[in-house]
This record gives sequence, structure tokens and C-alpha cells, in this order.
Amino acid sequence: MAEPVRFVHAADLHLDAPFKGVDATDPRVKDALIASTYDALEALVDVCLGQAVDFLVIAGDAYNASERSLRAEFAFRDACERLTRAGIRVYVARGNHDPASSRSAGLVLPAGVHVFSENEVERIVHERDGREVCALYGRSFRTSAETANLAAGFKRDRHDKLAIGVLHANVGGRTDHEPYAPCSLEDLRVAKMDYWALGHIHKPEQLADSPMIAYSGCTQGLSPNESGPRGCRVVTLDGGDAQTEFIATSAVVWARETVDASGFESIEEVIGALGQAVDAAARNAQGRPAVVRLEIVGRTPVHDVLARPGVTRDVQAEIRAASLDRDPWVWVDRIADSTRSAVDLGALREGQDLASDLVKRADETLGDSEALRALIDDASAQVFAALDTRDIPELDRVALLERARDLVLDRLLAGDER
Repeated sequence: MAEPVRFVHAADLHLDAPFKGVDATDPRVKDALIASTYDALEALVDVCLGQAVDFLVIAGDAYNASERSLRAEFAFRDACERLTRAGIRVYVARGNHDPASSRSAGLVLPAGVHVFSENEVERIVHERDGREVCALYGRSFRTSAETANLAAGFKRDRHDKLAIGVLHANVGGRTDHEPYAPCSLEDLRVAKMDYWALGHIHKPEQLADSPMIAYSGCTQGLSPNESGPRGCRVVTLDGGDAQTEFIATSAVVWARETVDASGFESIEEVIGALGQAVDAAARNAQGRPAVVRLEIVGRTPVHDVLARPGVTRDVQAEIRAASLDRDPWVWVDRIADSTRSAVDLGALREGQDLASDLVKRADETLGDSEALRALIDDASAQVFAALDTRDIPELDRVALLERARDLVLDRLLAGDER
């Protein structure tokens, strides 16, 4: 009969990742972001030690770049030494950011660390007190752009007491991630594993129950798009039944909050609501520092004030100063004004002037999906032609046209002839 096995499933540590596009002008914020992936690694080791697990699985992208820094290599080696001294082995599959072809300083990892082969699916038996308790199957990326279905090579040995698959992969053809090691859920199921430890998708997610197929998510969010606590999974396998617990390891939490200013009459109301949004971000960060982006929305009389040059900037400075005094601190990275004038579109549709004609023409285009696509794509083509294809955002064409309509209405109704 199979003995229970307990392990930590982690992935996408991205040691030494840079944080671009963040207004980290405060030294505390800058230093915290630079150290965050390393602090998350230390927290991951603490989880393994505190939970007294049998081993740690890292499903790809321990490092952020194939040209890894010496600091990152030292940090990873030292973390592995802490674990192996405690009798906790480490099993690593390489991903697209740290493939086997990566350049390395050649630091020697402890004997208790095994890196899966990039040439074939490798089966490793994990023992406890000389007894086999489970087998781990894994395969590493050879290069940074593995486009073959690596999952197809996984097949459980019928003698395995328990079997765990470890792979960095895009399961289900997600278009918002690179199509590396693409496979389907069925490709994973036919391998007959008891648990699949996946990496590549940074959001914690369970794809299936039987067998359990899961992404642990990244240990530290790397951008404002990776909001909320990030961490690892503590997994207990008992007779093929998997129980998991998510434990946060992120040193800094990213957050996005929206403030609906509909009906607000004064800038004081806006500032008060923004303060409440910061409160919410701090609560959700669960005792960790947070970097938050705030967006103000809604049709509101205060739109005219917010639209004046410099007002949003000054509001941000006020909110930012108060938020930094918290313990732990909250850094307001950006406040976006997406409010609109408190105009009555229904009344304008009944009118006969230029503003009314504008609303009606916008309505016609919004009601014709092909015309809307052609208009927005033609308007954006010149801008996108200058961008790397990886930087081109997904367009919300309806929102773009509505925003353009309202910007023009603001000027028309204010008598602005520019």
C-alpha cells in the first residue's frame, strides 16, 4: 500500500526579474521590488521547512533569464542547501526562461537537487528511509522556445506506488501566453499520473480534479497584471487522492482597485473614495506591502475638475503620501482618470445639433461589429506598426469608441473649438 507523500509544488520564481513600467521613485519601494523575487524564494524555503515536506518540485523558470546573474545563482544554490541540510530534496524542470541552453556560472548544486533531462522524460524514484514512496516524471526545456508537445512522452510505470508529473507547459492553447510545450488536458490524463505539477501560467489554477492537474502560479507577482498574493501549493498525496493548500510567498503584492465616482460633486469625495480603495488593497495584501493602481470611473459632475491639467497628478501625490505612512506601506503607482461627463445621452439622442449627431453616429457604429472593427483597427494600425508584436494589447473596441465619443462631447458641450 502506498505511503502518503507530502511536497511543495512551486514554479516561475523568476529570480532577478526586472520591474518595468513602475513609478518606483521612493527608495523603499524600489528596494523592495528588486529584492522581492529573492525574498519570495526565502519564503518558499520557509514553507518547505515549516511544513516538513518530503521534497520541493519547481516546474520551470527558477531564473528569469537564460543569461542569469551570479546573484540569482548564489541565491538558488543557498536555498537548495538549506533544504537538503533538512533532508528535503529538490526536483527541478527547466522552462522557457531558464532552458538547458542557458549560460551559467557553473555553481555546483547540492547532491539533493535533481534537474530533469532536456532530452527525454526522466523518471526519478523518491525514497524515504530506503523505501520507495513515489516516482517523479519530468522533462526540461532544451531551448527557450520549445514548441513540441513534451507531455506526449510521459507514461507512468505500472509498478509506481504514486506518480507525479512535472512540466512547464501551455495547457489548452492559451493565447495570452507563449505556446511553449503545448498540450491538452487529455494529453496529461493519459499519462496516468496522480498529480501534475505545472509551470508557465503565473496565476494559481487547478485545471482538473482526477487526477489533480494544477498550476502553482508564480512565487512573486512580476507586474500590475499579476495582482493578489502569489505563492506555492502544499500537496499531500494519499493513495492517489490529492489534497492541496495554497500558501502565499510574495514579498510585495500588486493590486488594482476601481473607484466609481458616479454622482460625486466634489474632489474631496473622490479623495475619500480613493483612500477607501487603498484600505481595500492593504487588506487584500494580507500584511504585505502593496503596489496599487487606481482607476476612477463613472459619469460624474466632478469629471470636469479631474480633466483639468495636473489635477489627477496632484490627487495622486496626496493619496501616495498618506499611503506610504502605513505599516506595511502601500505605494500608489498610478491613478487613471476614466470618468466621463455627467451628460444625458438619451436626451442628446433626441436632439438635432452636432452633439446629437455625434451620439447617433457612434450608436450606429457600435451596433455594427464589422464597422466598429474596421474603424478602430484602421485608427490603431499606424501606432501598432511601431510596436513589437508582443507589446500589442488586446483592444476593447467598444470602450475605445465610447471613450472617443465622450472626449469629443466634453469639448463640444464646453464650447471648446480646438
